[in-house]
Amino acid sequence: MNEKENLKDNDLKEKKGGLPLDIAKTILTVGLTFLFVRYFVVQPFLVVGSSMEPNFHDSEYIFVNELSYHLTAPHRGDVVVFKHPEPECTDFVNASFINRIFLQGPCKNYIKRVIGLPGETIKIENGKVTIINTKHPAGFDLDEGDYISSDIKLYGNQSVTLGKNEYYVIGDNRLPNGSSDSREWGPLPRQFITGKAALIVLPTSSAGLVPNPKY
Repeated sequence: MNEKENLKDNDLKEKKGGLPLDIAKTILTVGLTFLFVRYFVVQPFLVVGSSMEPNFHDSEYIFVNELSYHLTAPHRGDVVVFKHPEPECTDFVNASFINRIFLQGPCKNYIKRVIGLPGETIKIENGKVTIINTKHPAGFDLDEGDYISSDIKLYGNQSVTLGKNEYYVIGDNRLPNGSSDSREWGPLPRQFITGKAALIVLPTSSAGLVPNPKY
């Protein structure tokens, strides 16, 4: 066997040995990419119940953008998915970063709309929402006409001042007992927010981007 034949045999062995390694690398890369996208970029979410009607309906399938709030804070009007801050969930989430990112534990997922931002005072009175902040110290009436009918009134009078990293969230369904939200259980800490509702996927008749309201 001459030198050229030896080189050919060695090349062939290297190619045969390298193929399984290449396949393993590809599988690993795809797997890691999937995990990154699934846990840090996009999460699927199934809407359960009627608390966000008329804009989101029971059994609709949506995609949640988990990356956006790592780059910027939630805005007024954003529809957010979050873990309900009940005591059992609070202890679980606060236990470790791993719990907060990867595990559900005793936490329930909710979907609501942000209407109040950190540091603001939210006043609900006679069916109206008034926002008091540094830009509007006298307050301004929140116009929600972009996503609910103007003749729909908000039930439950109260006044709440939000702390740092706290948000006031409510459901679009403003009927009595239509939504369990900040009116019932108080401000939502930012750490419980999973991400922003970005896309309705199913049913196809409702499919499309989730619009950003203008105030």
